[in-house]
Amino acid sequence: MLNLGFALDGLYASGWWPANGDRCLQSSDGRWYPGESMILESFASSIARPQIRQAQSSSAVEVIWNSPKRGRQSVHGRSRQEALILAFTNLYLEMHAQAPSHPS
Repeated sequence: MLNLGFALDGLYASGWWPANGDRCLQSSDGRWYPGESMILESFASSIARPQIRQAQSSSAVEVIWNSPKRGRQSVHGRSRQEALILAFTNLYLEMHAQAPSHPS
């Protein structure tokens, strides 16, 4: 699948790692990633409801959501799976962001 590897690179770079009990899929290179139902449940638990839009003239997909902390967010992917992983990565980073430390 086009650019799934790129989306997974970003997901793993964010610090995400599959936990026991996560409903994950496995890519052709062996990396695990969250399935669509897990991604949508993560959005629901963060009070964000994503809209998934398929372009009519291509296979491009856009995922749009309103973040409680950052406002309107969107990502684009060449497939539904890629776009959802990119959106999940942004959500994961937001949920696990640490407050900046201030020097004493």
